[in-house]
Amino acid sequence: MIDLVIVVLYLIVTLVVGFFVGRNVKSMRDFSVSAKIFPTSVLVSTIFSTWMGGDDLIGVSERIYGVGLVFFVISLGQCVSLFLHAYIIAPRIIRDFTNKISIGEIMRELYGKPGQVVSGVANVLFSVAYVAIQVKAIGYICSMFFEISHFHGIIIGSFVVIAYSSFGGIRSVVFTDMLQFGVLMIGIPLMANVALEKVGGWEYLLFNLPEHHVELISYRGSFLLFIAYFVYCAFPCFSPMLIQRILMAKDERQSAQSLIISGILYIPFYAVITVIALSAVLMFPGIDPNNAFLNVLDYSLPTVVKGIAVSGVLAVIMSTADSFLNVSSIAATRDVIAILWPSRINDKTELMLSRIVTVLLGFVSVYVATMFSSMIDFGLYFSNFWTPTVVAPMFLYLFNFKTDIKTYWISVVIGFVSIIIFRYSVSEDYVIISQIVGALVTFIAMFVLGEYFRTLSHPYNSKLVVSRS
Repeated sequence: MIDLVIVVLYLIVTLVVGFFVGRNVKSMRDFSVSAKIFPTSVLVSTIFSTWMGGDDLIGVSERIYGVGLVFFVISLGQCVSLFLHAYIIAPRIIRDFTNKISIGEIMRELYGKPGQVVSGVANVLFSVAYVAIQVKAIGYICSMFFEISHFHGIIIGSFVVIAYSSFGGIRSVVFTDMLQFGVLMIGIPLMANVALEKVGGWEYLLFNLPEHHVELISYRGSFLLFIAYFVYCAFPCFSPMLIQRILMAKDERQSAQSLIISGILYIPFYAVITVIALSAVLMFPGIDPNNAFLNVLDYSLPTVVKGIAVSGVLAVIMSTADSFLNVSSIAATRDVIAILWPSRINDKTELMLSRIVTVLLGFVSVYVATMFSSMIDFGLYFSNFWTPTVVAPMFLYLFNFKTDIKTYWISVVIGFVSIIIFRYSVSEDYVIISQIVGALVTFIAMFVLGEYFRTLSHPYNSKLVVSRS
């Protein structure tokens, strides 16, 4: 009963904080990036709690339970990705696009309205997929803890996220992320500490694990597969959530510092998740790997600790769901609807529409969450729509090049074809890097075709072909 009270109070406080801080949202900028007034500590809190999602807690635990410590090493590639965003991507974004509110607006600067619309659509697909992953995780936790059906668990958890995200936009998201950051920093390490004590300590754990669980650079017996998974995690994917956080920073220094600190914090936190998953190997041998984290949470923790841990898990999941829900609604409204029907959209209408779209996309995510079993595999599938349309042209931009719209479209089609060919040409284990292959093929096609058609140019050149669109 005490555990239930703790969790319910956490959900109520989150909802109250979300509505309270979002009450003064009056414009689309307030809803999307707000004023550039957040201190670095706040940006770190929102980046860290958003980047760490249900796919990290339950999905990474699933893989560590199945293959061992090597997936902890692979997961550290996420830290590398944040460092690459900090040192390479953030400075250019702040320098050239500081007044933008979405990656779609950045794409419009480079490839006109068609670029903005296609990136907006890809953003919605990419973000809704990740919201659905978190929604499914919320369903698992709520159904387990409240002893209700998985579907009703999804409805309860999703209602809270959709409510404050649609009302207060990024302000509600950021301040609830701060609350969730504090809760998860207490709840998840506390859970790991109790689990480690249950199995007899760290030394006992290591000496009693199966031999293949202590390997560090061989994934399922293959070093090449280890490299493939590590590269996938380290690949800078221009996540719309991260770009939004970068655009919220005051300057280049603050954006870089926030990403670097977040990346460093992930190292011990992934270690905590690893402890939980490896403890599950000894505590619950032979179970479905998807249930490794949840079994430790449900059957191994004493009263009060369990309530705090469940709150911490919900904090991790909800902080990711609200952020991707926010960026997807902005993409749908600002980058698609407002471009296709500009005469009917003013700022007040756009704000109201964004709130409505947030609710609708939340419902879509609830439906999509029933369509998959593996969180990581589902996220990979929808990432294939993102990398050719957005990541490849953004990489070209980092090299200080762009092409015209025609070359962009041809290259994107080539990129999609390369993904399909690759997915059907390699073993299932290597499908994980199909999105990277698509991005690289699209990038090369844009450069080569741009040279051939003489449409390759530099951003902000007064003779850019895109200016004709």
